[in-house]
Amino acid sequence: MKEKLKVKTKICLKNSILFSIMISIFAQIYIYPFNSKFVLSLGVIAIGFIFSISKKIYPFLIGIIAGIFTAFIRSIGLIRSSDMYSNDLIIQFIPAVIFYISYGILGTMFPLNKANKSIVNLFFHLICFDIICNIIEILVRSMFSISTIKVILITGFIRASIQCIAFLIYNYQKLYIKKAEHQKRYSELNLMVSKIHAEAFYLQKSTNDLNNVMKDAYNLYELTKGKSQVSTKALAIAQNAHEIRKNNDRVLKGINQLIENVEKTEYMSISEIFSIISDNTKRQIESFNANVYIEFKLEKDYYIKRYYDIFSILNNLIINAIEACISKNIISVIGEISEEKLLLLVSDDGTGIDEDILPYIFNVGFSTKFNNDTGAMSTGIGLCHVKNLIEDLGGTIEVKSSINQGTEFIVKIPILKLENR
Repeated sequence: MKEKLKVKTKICLKNSILFSIMISIFAQIYIYPFNSKFVLSLGVIAIGFIFSISKKIYPFLIGIIAGIFTAFIRSIGLIRSSDMYSNDLIIQFIPAVIFYISYGILGTMFPLNKANKSIVNLFFHLICFDIICNIIEILVRSMFSISTIKVILITGFIRASIQCIAFLIYNYQKLYIKKAEHQKRYSELNLMVSKIHAEAFYLQKSTNDLNNVMKDAYNLYELTKGKSQVSTKALAIAQNAHEIRKNNDRVLKGINQLIENVEKTEYMSISEIFSIISDNTKRQIESFNANVYIEFKLEKDYYIKRYYDIFSILNNLIINAIEACISKNIISVIGEISEEKLLLLVSDDGTGIDEDILPYIFNVGFSTKFNNDTGAMSTGIGLCHVKNLIEDLGGTIEVKSSINQGTEFIVKIPILKLENR
């Protein structure tokens, strides 16, 4: 608890000193109205604005430091430009110090960061602070008059208005940044869930394959029952497959529940999918290969229900395209709605795929990629995932490629399949 208090005190002191310097700098922009010693400066706008938006500060301390710094800087300027003595400078600038100290006292007694819940309430506090502190200053200067009061009222209204406008702009900017950060997290969540969704699909396929293995092993057991050792082994295989399938079912159930809990949007437009993937891919390119340019184009927008499948398909195809690019290459992603089908074209002008390898790229476990450091091969399930997902949607995928001229994947999926789960 004491450590937290020390840290908080340190932060408040640091902020207070920095803000005081900032206010003092703004205070050097000032005018002398009606040829008097009374000063109107932008420092007042700065101090009011800072008090309105900041919590971890000491207003009274800011008032003292800002007042002293302001008077000190102004006095240095006058000493250089005139033959004024120190006594004259003290008489001229002490009231300004008193102004800022008074502002700090009011800011401590009536915190503006609590009054800012309502802009009207904030405006009222700001104009009151300005008028009260200015009245204290003119009383110290013995300049009290009706004309001076009028100027103070008008100035207080103008400065409070500027402070409130600055506060509204600051709040809008803060909300914009927060919204942008929220959008980024939303995009990352969608991409993460799309990957989980793809893995769930692959796990479901494995479970179905295990069911077939279990059935075949049990049929073999029935055919060879009591005739040889084969029947015993066949039964053991069937039992093992059954146990693995049960484990898969438990994992699959957990994944599906996770997706259902996270997935709140029933439909998503293709333009939204493109936007999310575009933002994420550009960040990946910056870290992986900054010389690659990616462009997205959509001929016609459409809302679909099975959007996570599209995320998975495009992500895998785009990652392959990025890995096929060396430098100054272009990746193009195009979406069209044609003849009741969604057409997706993912192309690049990268290294291309060898003609001998092309027929095998969708096979499970096939890969030409390996880790340069460890020599370990890639799992080779990316394009297999893509093909399985597309076929599950009743679609087709074609690939055209030639060495050093690039690769193009052409995906066609019936729109009706994307509208239902």
